[in-house]
Amino acid sequence: TMESLNERLSALAGEQDQTVRVDGYRVIAREVVRECARDEKDAMGTTKAELETFVEHCISEHVPLAISREIITDMSKQLPSLESDVHKTIADVILGRIQPRLVSFEEQVRALREDLATRYAREEHWTRAAEVLAGIDLDSGVRTLSNAFKLRKCVEIAELYAEGGDLVQADLFISRARLLRASGEADASLDYQYNSCWATVLDRKGRFMDASDRYYALAGYDPSRESQTAQKHSLVDVLTLAVACAVIAPTGPQRLRMLQTLYKDERCAQLSVFAFLEKVYLERLLRVEEVLAFERFLKPHHLAVDGDSLSALQRAVVEHNLVSMSNVYNNIGFDELGELLGVSDIQAEKMVAKMISEDRLSGRIDQVDRFVYFDSDAPTIEEEWDKQVVEVSLTLNGIVETLTAKQNETSSDNV
Repeated sequence: TMESLNERLSALAGEQDQTVRVDGYRVIAREVVRECARDEKDAMGTTKAELETFVEHCISEHVPLAISREIITDMSKQLPSLESDVHKTIADVILGRIQPRLVSFEEQVRALREDLATRYAREEHWTRAAEVLAGIDLDSGVRTLSNAFKLRKCVEIAELYAEGGDLVQADLFISRARLLRASGEADASLDYQYNSCWATVLDRKGRFMDASDRYYALAGYDPSRESQTAQKHSLVDVLTLAVACAVIAPTGPQRLRMLQTLYKDERCAQLSVFAFLEKVYLERLLRVEEVLAFERFLKPHHLAVDGDSLSALQRAVVEHNLVSMSNVYNNIGFDELGELLGVSDIQAEKMVAKMISEDRLSGRIDQVDRFVYFDSDAPTIEEEWDKQVVEVSLTLNGIVETLTAKQNETSSDNV
């Protein structure tokens, strides 16, 4: 009973023999945890009150800090083996009571939060797991934590938030991890985990071009240097994700460059998606059955419908087929264009207008006759990119020549 518990605690508080005192607290701790486990189907009531009383006493100033830490640590180690609800209840009580004296129990709180977050993650309560783990004070001035430890926790929290769909918090923690990574303390395994998480966050945020680049970078890691736990994806997985994100990214020079890199990579030739990648890279029309077959390699958010009633994949396919048609047709009406693209005539017109305004498609629109006229003489994206590369190269060459001439003049003056 509560009275009996208070009497036992009072007696232990006056005990001079520290060994007897610690053993007494350990006995009570096991009894309280056992009672909580036995009353798991009830509201716990008195049992929870006894737990709160015991924890409050243990962390009070009446108990030496060394003993308090030892008892809380012992209790924490028992929790992972308990039923989920009991584990959560006891952990929440301990964390709540410790909060006012958090500075004195940082190591115990860290262990409690890590175990509790693991429990929530195992049950796929991703956001709650992230919130629990984010409660660890990584910037405490009391305990010195290595940048590698902080980086690992930031990455784990970002991964959990990303799984839970909270992309704002995921981006916040992966950005924090990026700053910590600059310290150079990350080993190969942790660096892989960081890049994997960053790629996932970019992917979930709809930044498919950047995500494709990150996924492709993951394919360059040496498997012999990374631990199996750090590698969440096989080489086939990351290359497939790199292809998927490149395909659904907005058309443009950067996308074309990524598609070219993937297409020429011998490893990609072994992928199940290579045939689809080839058609996209060569700007061939994509058929409905081919798109449906490609869908099974995508993630749910790639197929989620946005405000324009199109998914990322559908939008990418429409844009791709528009570019393909511009190589075949001189002009086409919006009714026929919409039918060929599998969208309404209004959607077709909006997408054509958007791509032309962004210089991703050459042509003009006749809104009176409801026709689009493609500029067949305009350079392709690849030709435009080559032209820009040449211009940059010539500019750099001119700068080098100017610097060389000035250096020669300075040398002559010194002589």
